[in-house]
Amino acid sequence: MMDKHIDTLVIGGGIIGHSVSYYLSESGLSSLVVEKNTSGNRATKAAAGMLGVHTENKEAGAFHQFCENSRNLYKKLSTDLYAQTEIDIGFSQCGMLEIATDPRHHDDLLAKRDLFPDLMYLSGHQLRERIPAVTKKASGALFMKEDGHVEPAQACEAFKRGALAYGGGLLENNGVVSVEKSKGAFKVHLENGSLTAEKVVVASGAESGRWFTGTGLSNPMVPTKGECFSIKPDRHFVNETLFFRNFYLVPKLDGRLVIGATTIPEDRSTATTAGGLSKLMNDVFSIFPDLQEEAFHGCWSGVRPGSVDGRPIIGEHPEIEGLYFATGHYRNGILLAPATGQIIKDMIAGKTVPNVLKEMFSPERFQREGGSRYEYSR
Repeated sequence: MMDKHIDTLVIGGGIIGHSVSYYLSESGLSSLVVEKNTSGNRATKAAAGMLGVHTENKEAGAFHQFCENSRNLYKKLSTDLYAQTEIDIGFSQCGMLEIATDPRHHDDLLAKRDLFPDLMYLSGHQLRERIPAVTKKASGALFMKEDGHVEPAQACEAFKRGALAYGGGLLENNGVVSVEKSKGAFKVHLENGSLTAEKVVVASGAESGRWFTGTGLSNPMVPTKGECFSIKPDRHFVNETLFFRNFYLVPKLDGRLVIGATTIPEDRSTATTAGGLSKLMNDVFSIFPDLQEEAFHGCWSGVRPGSVDGRPIIGEHPEIEGLYFATGHYRNGILLAPATGQIIKDMIAGKTVPNVLKEMFSPERFQREGGSRYEYSR
């Protein structure tokens, strides 16, 4: 690749990186996504695509509102992206059911119902009238009519093609080796070539840690492996996404049921283990025994980009102007991709971002003594 200068370099071609590029490009700000492999082929591809605003929030507040705003963006995006790219992102508006199978979880659901009056409570009897396949272990549920899901790989691809249509750029199979700032611009060394950029956005998921430690911050990333499988029932099973304490079922438009997921912190391995699948299947079949007879469709694993405090990291480096982070979304990367893209776009464009969000997501919360270094080399 020949030397060139761009406005914003985005490191990482998952759904977060391509959402950032999409909103920058839509606003007339040039961007280039650099992905060392193929776009959307890691954590994004492994995700189930849930837009679980209320399954991820036990209290109202700024983070809940951020999640809700991001979910709401998908309705218009599903139309806009299809018109632009002819990609159906599989946006579902059938809602979600969070289901309790033990007294403590049931109490949590009742408390959540009181915090979010728009959620509908269903007794165990009402739940089984709605979904006969649920066993009597289920004692109650909350129906979240506005929550749903999308197809992660398709949403990522649509963001990617949408950004390209607006003039954004993409460079795949060419990783970023190092970044250094000199004379107000970033010198970016790639595996093949180099370029300069006014701004850099780190959106490399679970691999983002090196960009923190290399610039003087503590590494906040907690890579967390998750294993999933899917089946394809012969008959219609359910319309709503079903969320339990230890697993979920997401019905896809092609008839698949995506089921997940194990949680293994600090595990970066890519293998799907027999033990992990066995435990997950035992949990699922204890509630839905009839699913044991359905056709097995496939299994896979992915590494979620968690953070030490459980919050995403979205914002500018506390000492290096023009260096931004958009990572640490854990299992909410699909849900929060649109709002993350928008907030990074607003920061880069110099628009006002609410202080409560800037403080909540700021990389500065991981600052350590010793200051920052302005270059990281692998």
